Parts: sequence; C-alpha cells; structure tokens
Amino acid sequence: MTDTDHSSSAPAPESATPASALASAQAGSERSRSRGPVLAVVLLVLLALILAGALYYQNRQYRAMRADLQQQHAQSVQLVQETRAQAGQALALIQEQAARLDELKGALDATSAQLQELDQALQMMTDSGSDLLLLNDIDHLVTIAQQQLALGGNVANAIISLEAAQAQLARANRPGLAALQQSINGDLDRLRAVATIDMTALSARVDRLSDLVGTAPLLVPDAAAQHPVDQPAASPAAQASSAHRTPAAAAPEGWRAAADEAWQWARDAAGLVSQDLRSLFDVRRVDDAAALLMSPDQALRFREVLKQRAVTAQLALMMRQSRIWRAELDQLSQAIGQRYDMRAESSREALRIARELRDTPIEVALPTVANSLSAIAAARDAAAEEDAQDDGMPGDSGPDLPPAVQSPVAAPAAGSV
Repeated sequence: MTDTDHSSSAPAPESATPASALASAQAGSERSRSRGPVLAVVLLVLLALILAGALYYQNRQYRAMRADLQQQHAQSVQLVQETRAQAGQALALIQEQAARLDELKGALDATSAQLQELDQALQMMTDSGSDLLLLNDIDHLVTIAQQQLALGGNVANAIISLEAAQAQLARANRPGLAALQQSINGDLDRLRAVATIDMTALSARVDRLSDLVGTAPLLVPDAAAQHPVDQPAASPAAQASSAHRTPAAAAPEGWRAAADEAWQWARDAAGLVSQDLRSLFDVRRVDDAAALLMSPDQALRFREVLKQRAVTAQLALMMRQSRIWRAELDQLSQAIGQRYDMRAESSREALRIARELRDTPIEVALPTVANSLSAIAAARDAAAEEDAQDDGMPGDSGPDLPPAVQSPVAAPAAGSV
C-alpha cells in the first residue's frame, strides 16, 4: 500500500506544474489582449492630435496668405485708381493742347492767306502797276550797289544788288524799260570784268614780314634775334691739323715722334692765335654808320617801330590807301636794307617780301553804275510825263463834275506838262 501510495502521490507535482504554466500563459495572453486596444487607442489619439496641429497650421497659413492677398489687391485697386486719375488729367491736357494747336493752325492759315494776298498785291503793284513803283525799287537796289562800290569797294555785293534789279525788271517785262535793263546789264558786265585783289594773301604776307622784322638779326647783336648768321667754316689751322693727324699705329718712334709732336703743337698754337687775332676785327660795308652804334634797348625799340609800320601797312591795305601802303613798305624796305644783317636768310627774305609788297598795287579803278542811275532818272521822268498826260485827259475828273470845276483842275495839269 505504501508503495502504491508513493507511486500514486509522486506524479502529482509534475501534473501541477503544467497547470500553473498554463494559467500564467493564459494570464499573459489576456494581458496582451488587453494592451492591444490600448495601444491602438493611443496611436489613434496621437494621429488625431498630429492631424489637428497640421490643420491648424495650414489654416493659419491660409489666413495669413489671404490677408496678404487682400492687402495687395487693395493696393492694386488704389494704384489703378491713381493711374486712371493721371490718365484722365493727361487726356484732358492733350485735348486742351490739341484745341490750342487747332487754334494756332487756324491763325497760321489765316496769316499765310493774308501774306499770300499781300504778296500778290505787291506783285501786282510792282509788275503790273505804275512804272514809278517799279522804278523806285530799281533805284533803291542800284543805289545800294553804288554805295558798296564807293564806300567799301565791295564788288561782290554790288553785283548781287544789280542782279536783283535785273531779275525784277525781267519779271515785270515792261517794254518801255528796255533801255534801263540794257544799262544795268552793261554795268553788270563791267563789274564782273573787274580784277579783284587777294586781300587774304596780302595780309598773310604782311604778317610774315612783321614776324621777320621781329626775329631777323641786326648788324649789332641783340637778344631778340632768333636766326643768327651762319657760323663760318672751320679755320685753316684746324683743317690743317686734322689733315696732318695720322693714326697712332703709323706714328714714328723716337726723336722723330717728339719732333712731329712739337711741330704739330706749334702749328695748332699758331692757328689759334691767328684765329683770335682775326676775330678782333670784322670788316663790313655799312651805309648807315649809326647802325653799329645801337644799344640792345634801342634795337628792341627799333624792331617795335618796324612792327608798327607793318600794322599800319595792313590797315592801309584794308582801307585801300595806296599812298600809305607804299610809304610804309618803302620805309620798311629801307630800314631792313640798312640795319639788318644780309648774311642771314631771314633778313634777305624780309627785304624781298617788303619790296614785293611795295610794288603790288592795292587800288583798282572800279567802275560806277552811273549809267544805270541816269537811265533810272530818264525812265522816271518819262513815267511822270505819262502820268501827267493821263491826269490831263478829259473824263478823268469824273462825269458828275460840272465844267466850271473841271477847268481849274485841267489847267494846272496842262501847265505842269
């Protein structure tokens, strides 16, 4: 029995162990089952919170963007309104300016029409009106030509005035003024054949002469001379010494070398002494003895006087005063020939220019327009006689005037003729 009890009671703990393990396993499974919904709930809550935060942030960004867009829209509307106001002002200004332009255009058209009418009236008065009006215009143009010739010797302006008078006569086409037109044509031909003087070239030569008298060397040395006399050639002693020099390689040796060196030294010394002695004396032929006695200050004043004479000659050229022109240039040529050193090229050039200018005539005999003036006077007298005859014709006083009134008027007209 005992064995049986031991055998039956021994496996009891073994069977109890699986039961507890199974119970614990069941409890763990139950706990795991209870934790799954909790985790799911927590996850869902977290997800909902995240979604809510995202929606809140997006809503906030949307509201900020909407406010910004509304502000920009308001600014755009205000800018459009201002632009419209400015455009309206500009349009009003343009319309006002267009109206003013229309008014100015109308005034310009009216003025142009009036000018055309005045031009036509003047054309009719000059071309087909009285001969006296045409002769007055021709006389004015011919008088201008005469003044240009008499006062300034301006041949070109005189030709222009006569050509204008000739064109006006040709446009008028008056057979009675054919003699006047021939006289004007003859005066024009004589003026066109006149030989003119090149004032620019002569003035440039006078300027060159003034420069030369200020820089050419005088017979006495002064500081103003910029063109000295050519230096003389080398002295004969120097040429001889250079010719007799031999290379050092070919020089003799010994006493001959010493003798040659002493001889060469003696020749050089003699040449230098002779050159110094010749420089003490300068032989020249001078017509005016006072030319060699001028001091530097006197030489400077002498040059200034000659420059003033050149300026006077230039003024005489412009005024066409031939006597003053020749007198000044004669004085200049004499002074240059007496006081300047003719060994210098500048002095010779100054003397040549002065003599050439002195022999150049500057006064040309200009023709006059006296023939045209005489023809105008004759044509004016003829036109006055024709007008007087027309005034003395019967019926000019009017048919309504009685004979007693007409006779006193006709009598003076006949007497005047």
